Amino acid sequence: MKCYKAKWILTSEDNILEDMALVVDEGKITDIIPNNEVNFESKYVKDLGNAVITPGFIDLLTQFQYTDEDKFKPDNIKTILKKFFTVLNEKYTFAGVSQSSYSRKWANILSKYFSMDRNEKIRSFEDGVNMAIKAGTTCVAQVSKEFKYFDVINKMPIKTYLFFEVFADTSMKSKKQFKEIRAKVEDLVMHKGENTHIGIMLNSISGVHKKLWELFSKYCRKHNMLLMTRFAESKDEIEWLEHGFSDIDLLHKFMGMRKITPYAKDLNPVDYLKNLKVLTKKVIAANGNYTTDEELEALAETGVKFIYQPSYSEEICNKKLSLKTVLKYFPQNFGFSTQSFKADKDYSLLKEAVQANSNNELDIAELIKYLTIYPARILRLDNSTGSIKIGKCADFNVFKLEDGEDYRDLIKKHSPYATYANGRKLVKKGDIRYTL
Repeated sequence: MKCYKAKWILTSEDNILEDMALVVDEGKITDIIPNNEVNFESKYVKDLGNAVITPGFIDLLTQFQYTDEDKFKPDNIKTILKKFFTVLNEKYTFAGVSQSSYSRKWANILSKYFSMDRNEKIRSFEDGVNMAIKAGTTCVAQVSKEFKYFDVINKMPIKTYLFFEVFADTSMKSKKQFKEIRAKVEDLVMHKGENTHIGIMLNSISGVHKKLWELFSKYCRKHNMLLMTRFAESKDEIEWLEHGFSDIDLLHKFMGMRKITPYAKDLNPVDYLKNLKVLTKKVIAANGNYTTDEELEALAETGVKFIYQPSYSEEICNKKLSLKTVLKYFPQNFGFSTQSFKADKDYSLLKEAVQANSNNELDIAELIKYLTIYPARILRLDNSTGSIKIGKCADFNVFKLEDGEDYRDLIKKHSPYATYANGRKLVKKGDIRYTL
């Protein structure tokens, strides 16, 4: 049993505690008591002084496999040739397409990724995990179509949701993909740890055939699984919906898919999904950068949850929704994603949220809820994490404050002094205290 005394605790339970202490036993919060009532032996007490404790942060969409893709250089003839032909294929396929195009940007990302070997991809993934945990993240929703990351995820010291990403451009491929993924998922469910959860990611409106939408939406409803997708994230996708073709067809070709066309034209992205009958309260949708207010309102009415990706949207999609807009249509029904392809990315959810909140639409206590309890509810993990509450897992961050500062000065801190998951100290002063 250990006790953590702090000046402030932001519980994400509608109260801000002052001069209180957390009592933790066997990875759970067993009590919250006044600091002056702490009477444990000194070796079991950690007096954090002028510090603020928050729940651990939850990242609603990560793709850690891309973390280091700019860092690895080919070191033998095989990988040199692999990179050469991959880049050549990209340039040939996208000849004449602007470098600022969404599809061209993603082709460039995939070109670098395809050039990495298995060990480099695993190392890149692990580096991303470490960066996120250093920044105070104790739960992630990781998206990947590759099963090789399952073993890494399954031994991670934090809570994880692995969303397997699927694509298909024909009815036949949809049926084959569905059978393969279903079998693999059902096998992994039998081998996953208690901190690992599994969902399905249908890549996007333009990357998934109508048949695959039908098969997986039914499957997820039947098995009470979460389903995630991206929608209206790029101008390329909107043009594809309007005309039946766009530069996104080149991205599909680069990925090895034949041209896929909309099942119907002249539909906005929300109506396109509505008509597929896939929108339910168990669906999580990312981006929506190229939607109107009317479309966002219609989406919100379906009960769909939302992922806000300001950095990714700005970098890759060339447009982002404002925090004010997201708050208008998805109050308490969205969370943040730190996905980024910048060289200096640090996966800091707090920094991402503070930058998005530059107009101070939210006070700090409410902003923290969008990094903790609200995404916990979206992932249906709020019974065990997302807030400081007796009976929940001891997933929390410690932020040290300077003299004269209070919990409101948390916005200056970006990374915690220490991070705990299930009562285990994972990070202290930026140093990792665990191994993957």
